[in-house]
Amino acid sequence: MLKPHSFDDLRPLADRLAPLFYRETLAGPGMDELPELLRANPRLMVVMNHGPALGPAPALVAWVQSMAGAGGGQRVPFGITWRGFYRLPLIRNLARRLTQAGADMDVDTAVERLVSGPFTDCCIMPEGELCNAGNGVDVQPFLSNRFIEIAVRSGVPVLLFAHTGTERLARTIPAPDAATALVGRFSDPLRQAIGQTGALSLPWLLSGRIPQLGLACELYQPELTPEDLKLGSGPARVNEAGRQVRARMQRLVNQLALATDSV
Repeated sequence: MLKPHSFDDLRPLADRLAPLFYRETLAGPGMDELPELLRANPRLMVVMNHGPALGPAPALVAWVQSMAGAGGGQRVPFGITWRGFYRLPLIRNLARRLTQAGADMDVDTAVERLVSGPFTDCCIMPEGELCNAGNGVDVQPFLSNRFIEIAVRSGVPVLLFAHTGTERLARTIPAPDAATALVGRFSDPLRQAIGQTGALSLPWLLSGRIPQLGLACELYQPELTPEDLKLGSGPARVNEAGRQVRARMQRLVNQLALATDSV
């Protein structure tokens, strides 16, 4: 494997890409505390909302800029994102560069990276492909809550890193109007999600740059130990912690949406 890139290494690429994606960022709740959070926590499990299918591109760029700008330039990140992101022709190379991982990253490998180094921060967007069943603002149910397991086994807290504005990169259409012919090509979880939301999100690049990308963060400490994971109640407690993270993430997104609407 090639020498992993730090946030400082990735920053020039992020700075070149940022003007293509958004005009400016808005620092929302918790962003002024990010430097202290990084100093106090040398390793982190970073959880981001997905937004629409194309949302990770500007979100990851802003994450790199934020981490480097908050004094975390020497930290070494890797990411786990929706596997379909690695198949999109326009951004799959960007995904590999910014996440420093492939589509086959698993829990054990993520734990090993955080425990053994040189990686310090694991970023994940746990909505996965279910982002395609939403409007880009509502945080969809997590496809997996095993990021909690990664955090607990690695002995690191969870940093929620929320963003808004990427919803401009999609168009939401009523599922009955467009998805009927395609539904057989979707996975079972995505079909169920579309059935619940009644909506299908399609990538959209005609809205121009995002005027203002809102950012917010918050630290969360799972009340679990590695021993708890081995108990019969372990999976249920992991899922409950995941639901708590999703609720907290939605609150951050809602606060950002109100802030950007008022500017």
